[in-house]
Amino acid sequence: MRSLPLLLAGILFLSTIKLSAQIEVDQLDILSREDWSAQPSKEGLIRHIPRYITIHHTGTQQQPQRSIQEKLQALQQFSFSSGALGDGTPKHPWPDVPYHFYIAVDGSVAVGRELQYQGDSNTDYDLSGHALIVVEGRFDSDQLTPAQQEPLEKLVLALAKEYKIAPEAISGHKDQAQTSCPGANIYQLLPDLRKKVEALKLDPVKIGAQQLFSPAYYHLVKGKRVGLVTNHTGVLPDGTHLIDLFHDNPELELSLLFGPEHGLRGEEDTHVADGTDPKTGVPIISLYGEMRKPTPELLEQVDVLVFDIQDIGARFYTYIKTMLRVQEAAAEEGIPFVVLDRPNAISATYVDGPVGKPIEPNTGVGVIPVTHGMTVGELALMYNGEREANGLQKAALTVIPLQHYKRDQWYDQTGLPWIKPSPNMLSIQTAEAYPATCLLEGTNFSEGRGTEYPFERIGATWVNASQLADQLNQYQLEGVEFHPTSYTPGRVVDGIEIWPPKFVDEQVQAVEMRITDRDVFESAKAGVYILHAIKTLYPEEFEWRQGRIDGLLGTSSVREALDEGKTPEEIVQGWEKDLQAFQEKRARYLLY
Repeated sequence: MRSLPLLLAGILFLSTIKLSAQIEVDQLDILSREDWSAQPSKEGLIRHIPRYITIHHTGTQQQPQRSIQEKLQALQQFSFSSGALGDGTPKHPWPDVPYHFYIAVDGSVAVGRELQYQGDSNTDYDLSGHALIVVEGRFDSDQLTPAQQEPLEKLVLALAKEYKIAPEAISGHKDQAQTSCPGANIYQLLPDLRKKVEALKLDPVKIGAQQLFSPAYYHLVKGKRVGLVTNHTGVLPDGTHLIDLFHDNPELELSLLFGPEHGLRGEEDTHVADGTDPKTGVPIISLYGEMRKPTPELLEQVDVLVFDIQDIGARFYTYIKTMLRVQEAAAEEGIPFVVLDRPNAISATYVDGPVGKPIEPNTGVGVIPVTHGMTVGELALMYNGEREANGLQKAALTVIPLQHYKRDQWYDQTGLPWIKPSPNMLSIQTAEAYPATCLLEGTNFSEGRGTEYPFERIGATWVNASQLADQLNQYQLEGVEFHPTSYTPGRVVDGIEIWPPKFVDEQVQAVEMRITDRDVFESAKAGVYILHAIKTLYPEEFEWRQGRIDGLLGTSSVREALDEGKTPEEIVQGWEKDLQAFQEKRARYLLY
């Protein structure tokens, strides 16, 4: 048992999410999964981001004579089993204990299932987004002990603060399904818990799209013919798409839709064709086919261009290149350009990697490293600044900024719903690993496409998984561990047919990259170490896809240095001077 501040103890129970150290709570004893000797989870866990807090009771007699370790071990064995419950309800196997936190009769607290995975229940409700807390006892008759009430309150307040969970999103199991759980004697405490959460005055991040129709900005589109650059991520937190808001507004005309890579609906994993939106009848112009930039002829049909797409935060995620090209077209044709800002998914503080050639070499605009630490609005401001520095006409740019946003927030800390931005960007955990392992697209090594863990698991048919994991762990990179595994890439991921991945339908020996502390993990540097490890261990099998790797990085220097036998440390040192210059330029355009 470890006596730690609750939110710091989050390090023990979240393999890829470290709860914010800024949150101050009283001391609580938190048992990690290791402390109660948890067995590894089975297959079938589903990623989610907590958006609700739901409280359960065990519904069993309290057992003060048994340790919480014994109780969790027994619960895990029950979870792995199948059979029938006491009332005859069938019990199907679960991949792990169903709850995220367990509060025992003596007030001790243990982590059950890792919070990044949704829980389980024998009742019928959608568990996605629910952080589950279970309290030991049968609270239709038992009273909650003072020892139990204190950690319950602290857990609820800490989770609500970390994930911007609203008071009305705190419920009992009976609010979600037909059950008496968590019992009347816990249920009666919920109104007071909600009041205490309300007193925290939590403000979820407000995106640019939520402010577009306010008096301050509505004039930008009112009475105008709008060309909207967006995709499936262009939604408000309530799920309303900007396309529908524009189309249903009688005071403006939605003239054209422009779609980026993966199409307007985010379901294409190759070049995208033009089309028509079936719901609104508005023409869709693909900017990821033969055309990559709106033509002057197309722009004769619009009075203003609006951009609203969720980016990830890496140089080679193509949505920011689409924005750059649309911004250039707007500048050249004298059309106002409005960027509706959204958070940098992997936080807007980590800036690293080689500063390569401009994303748009013809104009010298878009000089950024692998992780740029900027929002799309800030990037648009910088693109304008680079255009001016190169003697080019600036766009008539308006950035509608975020509200209640702190640049050190990861996406899951904003209170916004996660919508996977592309077919292989399944979760925030995928995004955390992406700047490191996407570089493997420039090699004959698999970056995990075609699996449920793209970019988190990497491998090839010709590697020794344990050997590669050992080599990578020897580098002692902060905030990450490497574990041997295997996978078989397929052609469909999360219901979407993807571009045929490497080693499709073959068993791949691999390593899993587990990010243990994302706030110290340096993904851009890790990518170089990964390439170095593979080249060191498998020089005969490893091959570059030269055009691709140089394009991803914007430079051939990393590939050439690895071929020359330079160490990762030497390569990283080689980009520091240019990176410092970028940092100084970047500082002029930061909004937050």
